[in-house]
Amino acid sequence: MQIGKIVSSNSHVDYACQVHGESEAVPVPRAQDYGFGTFVGIEQEDGGYLVGIIYDTRLLNPEFGNLGPRLSPREELAVFSPDYLAEKITLVALMILGSVDAAGNVQQGVPLVAPRLDARVRTLTQKEIADFHRSSTGLCLGYLPMLYAMNNPLAAHLVIHLIAVLGQLFPHEAARLAVLRSNVAWKSSVEPVG
Repeated sequence: MQIGKIVSSNSHVDYACQVHGESEAVPVPRAQDYGFGTFVGIEQEDGGYLVGIIYDTRLLNPEFGNLGPRLSPREELAVFSPDYLAEKITLVALMILGSVDAAGNVQQGVPLVAPRLDARVRTLTQKEIADFHRSSTGLCLGYLPMLYAMNNPLAAHLVIHLIAVLGQLFPHEAARLAVLRSNVAWKSSVEPVG
């Protein structure tokens, strides 16, 4: 499902996606379509896509605190001001985990090419998520050090969520993932203390 488009970046692997509003897409994305820990694909011009994960949400409302007079009631704006732009938007922050080229070859970690502005962002299917994490030796999490290095208090929660998702897709890896989850949970509870 298409959820939005790339509108800005904080770094080569950290992007903001503007979620489609009511007049921009059919169907309109629901909140659960772009929730925390959702895997997404960012379309590339060569037919491949970057793989990312949603790690934060920002709600923007420029009208907040603006209690001035209105020339037209909100219901009548579509009739009297059809060019009125709805400026309330939802932004989701994406961390890029790797890429899949047009031939289906997977590369985990920092991609060589950044997405372009307005690149379409969509949710990934369960098969695409599994294929991105599958290697000849089994489950591959080559991007995990990059997630650990995020300077974000949500990073540990993101990794724990990611491990739960992968546990459902790779049940034969449950023991290894349980050890990893325990280590992340322990580290996230001890590190803030000092």
